[in-house]
Amino acid sequence: RPDTGAVRPGDRDTARRPERPARAGVPDGSAELTQPVAAARRRPEHPEKTVALARVGAGRTASPFADERPRTADDPSKATGPRAATELRTASSAPPPPVRRRPSAARGGSRCRRLGQALGITAAATALPGLGHLILRRRRTGGLILGLFGLGIGMLVVAALTMDRSTLLETVLSTRFLGVAAVVSLLAALGWIAVIVRTYLLARPRRMSTGRRVLGAGVVTALCLTIAVPFGLAAELANSQRNLLNALFKGGGTAAADAFKQPRLNVLLLGTDAGPDRTGTRTDTMMVASVDTRTARTILFSLPRNIQRAQFPPGSPMAEEFPDGFHDPSEPLSGNYLLNAVYAYAHEFPAVAPAGPTPDPGINLLSSTISYMLGLPLDYFLEVNMAGFSSMIDAVGGVTVDVGSTPIPIGGVTADGRHVKPTGYIEPGRQELNGEEALWFARSRRDSTDYDRMGRQRCLIQAVLDQQSPADLLTNFQSVAAVATENVITNIPQDVLPKLVSLAGGGGVHLESVAFDPSLPDPSQRDGHFNTGRPDPEFMRQVVNAAIEGRPLVTTPAPTTTPRATARRAATPTTPLAPTASPPSTA
Repeated sequence: RPDTGAVRPGDRDTARRPERPARAGVPDGSAELTQPVAAARRRPEHPEKTVALARVGAGRTASPFADERPRTADDPSKATGPRAATELRTASSAPPPPVRRRPSAARGGSRCRRLGQALGITAAATALPGLGHLILRRRRTGGLILGLFGLGIGMLVVAALTMDRSTLLETVLSTRFLGVAAVVSLLAALGWIAVIVRTYLLARPRRMSTGRRVLGAGVVTALCLTIAVPFGLAAELANSQRNLLNALFKGGGTAAADAFKQPRLNVLLLGTDAGPDRTGTRTDTMMVASVDTRTARTILFSLPRNIQRAQFPPGSPMAEEFPDGFHDPSEPLSGNYLLNAVYAYAHEFPAVAPAGPTPDPGINLLSSTISYMLGLPLDYFLEVNMAGFSSMIDAVGGVTVDVGSTPIPIGGVTADGRHVKPTGYIEPGRQELNGEEALWFARSRRDSTDYDRMGRQRCLIQAVLDQQSPADLLTNFQSVAAVATENVITNIPQDVLPKLVSLAGGGGVHLESVAFDPSLPDPSQRDGHFNTGRPDPEFMRQVVNAAIEGRPLVTTPAPTTTPRATARRAATPTTPLAPTASPPSTA
């Protein structure tokens, strides 16, 4: 266009600016073209975009889904003049404000409009962790939680299907496993509860009344308790069992691999009685459990408490002091020199007891004595206070035994042997006994011999082993643990216990029993029966070896002056020894 020199309204601002000097290298006369070219560049080529930016600058939403309104006379795109041009330039240079989006669009989830719907989603998350997040369209988080939950369940299922009974028993009796199980139970409970609470916070309506807030919090708390209670009990059970194992079974000792290299494990079982009617502590129950480490075949050798003239290992202090057995010629009828008094004698004179294997001189002396008489090395011992035995029976819910055809008196004999009126009776037949009744069933001396008591004790042990499954013990574990900690002493190491329990529990415990009482045939004696007044250690060893090997006992008949008896005994030089698989009929 020809330059008339007049300033147009749109170029007013440009005209006010001073002329810029010509740049180097620009030919003369080009500066005259700078002003109109700049003005032309400032003119908007796309009015629609400028209008959209102007609307953003005015605070209006620039959504592509906004309603389109028809242009009117007030439309800024149709305005002219220097003011309109200035506004357009300002709007085009200002940055657009951030766009506010809906929460559902930004986070991929949505809230419930009703409290009941939110609680339903929370309950689904309680039953299956991660399901609530999936319902709320939080697929990534929900998938991760659900995957972790499935992984944990899968590991438990695989362990249950692949582990046999022995391995399972060894695992649950490991203190390391129990410690880890307690921690994992607590962490699993906390994680599950966190998922429940988070699901509710995401699903609940934004605006609720105070009453609805309280109701929602109460329901969520109840859902959390359904998870916290069982996991808390599992953690407490694992921790209690771990503490019990640490208290009863000390660490160290013979390793399990070394202990089970032997063909048999021999455990001395003692029942001590230190009641208020007794002087000192005496071992009224003495048994040796000999376990085959390959087949778990177990033989229970019972020794009566009234064995006299107990023999001691040659060269020991007791053998030098009592060369003719544990006996005092000045007190031939004294009960202070029976087998059950060896324990108390060692406590009275500790110097005569061996130095090991325990710190208890009574256990050491009695263990060495029984080991010498039976010819069996004793690996471990287990001592139970008979007063605590009553509490243990109560803790497991009682025991059922066949009392027999004769009622068993409760009490009836004083400490000095006088007979008094019993305080009650255990009725004949099959009876379910509580702790006190079971204790009197095992120890009652009224109208019973020591050998009757031994039979009832074996009967009671067999009944407890048959009736108390691992599930029963776990159900009452807290009570059993509290009683056992106070009334059980043993030197069985922790490393040996799992293998020993799994060996005994692999196919159920069935005991064979041999009792060294007058019912045991002994052809070497004149009356043909075992003599508890002067026991022969050599004969006792023959009985033990025959029982372990499962063969008949061959003994030499005792000399006699009766021709008929001599002929009869000579005709039957072999006396079969059949360990009884069940207790005598008195039980």
